Amino acid sequence: MTNIFKDDIESLAKHYGELVKRHGDAAESAQYADRQTQERRMQVLCEIGVSKDSKILDFGCGTGQMLSLLQRSFGFEGEYIGYDISSEAIEFARSAHPDGRFEVRDILENPADEMFDYVLVSGVFNNAMSDNRAFFQQVSKRLMAQAGTGYAFNMLSRFVDYFDDGLYYEDPMHAFRFCKEELSPLVNLRHDYAVRPGSIPFEFTIYVHRSDIDPRALNSA
Repeated sequence: MTNIFKDDIESLAKHYGELVKRHGDAAESAQYADRQTQERRMQVLCEIGVSKDSKILDFGCGTGQMLSLLQRSFGFEGEYIGYDISSEAIEFARSAHPDGRFEVRDILENPADEMFDYVLVSGVFNNAMSDNRAFFQQVSKRLMAQAGTGYAFNMLSRFVDYFDDGLYYEDPMHAFRFCKEELSPLVNLRHDYAVRPGSIPFEFTIYVHRSDIDPRALNSA
């Protein structure tokens, strides 16, 4: 399949590479306002069922802060693998987290077949692209194929009072329906958390659990 998002991905790799050069390991290098809100998002993703012995793929890992959170909050002793499109972020992550495995990888251009217990995705779908919805759906199908137990991701919600021109806001129900109809019949939508006290819930997280039931078989019934 032709990677129609190659130009978008190259642009984003350059963008995040510049952020890493400017901010290093700080939350701003991953386009977050601060470490507190970055980690709050990650904690919600982990609530899909991550344990200290899980094998984790952190897709869009940046400088590897998810591994730091897992070790500190879960006593993580499992296997952690991080993919990112920014070589600068991966270089930093390898230096800061020698106990993790980090790869520069565009899965649409260079797919992998390695299996994980959980695939976690934070912030990857937020930047405006040529076709955000198609990108989200293609990437999600690839990642769900590698998730032995579950796939968790977050997106900015259209239920907000402000829209940034450079970001993409998704209808939570559209994302839920796609996951339910294309990925698995076992889907949870969370729109009940705020990333900082007193703020409105301006994003959502979806948990997709592996099932032996083909969701497309249900759709045709």
